[in-house]
Amino acid sequence: MKSNHAHPSRRARALRITGLVAVATIALAGCAAGDDSSDAGSAGGELTFSNWQFLEDGKGPIIWDAVKGYTGPDDNIELTKVEIPFANYADKLSTELGAGGGPDVMVLQDSQFASLVDAGVLEPLDDIADELGDTLNNTNEAGVFDGGQYGFNWERPTYSTVIYNKDIFAELGLEVPTTFDEFLTTAKTIKDELGIAGWAGRHQTAEIDGWTLEMANWIYGFGGELSDGKKLTIDKGENVEAVEAFLETFASGVAPIGDDASTFRAKFGQGQVGMLFENSGVATTITSNPDNAVNGQNMGAAPLPLANPGSNSQLIIAVNANSDNKEAAKDFVRWVLGEEGQTAIRAGLGASAMATDVEPDAAFLETNPWATQFLEAAKTSKSTLVEGFETESKVVWREVLTAVEDLRVNGGDVKAKLAEVQESLEAELG
Repeated sequence: MKSNHAHPSRRARALRITGLVAVATIALAGCAAGDDSSDAGSAGGELTFSNWQFLEDGKGPIIWDAVKGYTGPDDNIELTKVEIPFANYADKLSTELGAGGGPDVMVLQDSQFASLVDAGVLEPLDDIADELGDTLNNTNEAGVFDGGQYGFNWERPTYSTVIYNKDIFAELGLEVPTTFDEFLTTAKTIKDELGIAGWAGRHQTAEIDGWTLEMANWIYGFGGELSDGKKLTIDKGENVEAVEAFLETFASGVAPIGDDASTFRAKFGQGQVGMLFENSGVATTITSNPDNAVNGQNMGAAPLPLANPGSNSQLIIAVNANSDNKEAAKDFVRWVLGEEGQTAIRAGLGASAMATDVEPDAAFLETNPWATQFLEAAKTSKSTLVEGFETESKVVWREVLTAVEDLRVNGGDVKAKLAEVQESLEAELG
């Protein structure tokens, strides 16, 4: 992750917008979470670990089973899971951490991670990086901010893939689409012939975090970007083309309006949606559910039917700087990054890129041949962080997606609308 050397006023705006409590509140952390000078260095007792994935069907129990037996180097740590739904995960953690509380260890999306480091509520982990050295791969660069290591790659699921129902494609004699025009034609055929959704995706700001990841597929896929590293480029031609294609897809009727991600993913698993642009974690969850019609053998995976690679969802494991038991928290992170931990959690993370180059189990790859596409796509997929505006990425994406939603509902000129967003963000962020 590139650091954001933002002007202090820009950073202050970012913290306000992401819901973090200001410096005066963070100063109370010693009262809320324990005095770092007392027993904070002891490595024992209860250790709380927060991850929204614990609530995911199929995947969640596997991940918890992989880590729950961890008791630390002195066999005196009791790991407790903290379950927070994804929809309000970021807001809840930001509020708790800003007030000096929150879990000891947590999994974060990269956009929230950047803001939390900037707020001073995550513990530096440079010593762990130095200890583990070459055993870690370059995905852990996502945990570097302003030259310091504040986290490590928990999982990098790539969204840069189209998954499809092979049975439906075989029934209709369809080829896997490789261009946008082929994609839309294929989706229409599925809709017309079978009366089910040809494709589905997020399209509402009520799911702003997830939609950011999906919309980035379209922006990147058409060769667009939201900045050039120094200034915003919201209304550049490739972005306009991407939004127009996205809107055309929904206007065509191939995609359900109003379905949230849990709904359309469930429908795909039941054979009621032909294609999704999805991440490796969701693909693992869908195919591991024995009640689904779609399984590891009849789900296909291919590169996005767009000219360029899409996005990834970088998940980072980090330690609460105000934890009462930071040494125990850091011991757990060391274990996660070691051979035992990486092997244990690999079973739950399926085809995602991990902190080390631990390979998926051979039996898993044989049962799930689709997984190799995700492993390959992880090499070229991009973060949704806006280069040069990392701590303000959520602000930028919210403005963009609010405009896209308005265009979907009310229509209008895409170029003009994105130009308005460009002007508004320039005025707000400077």
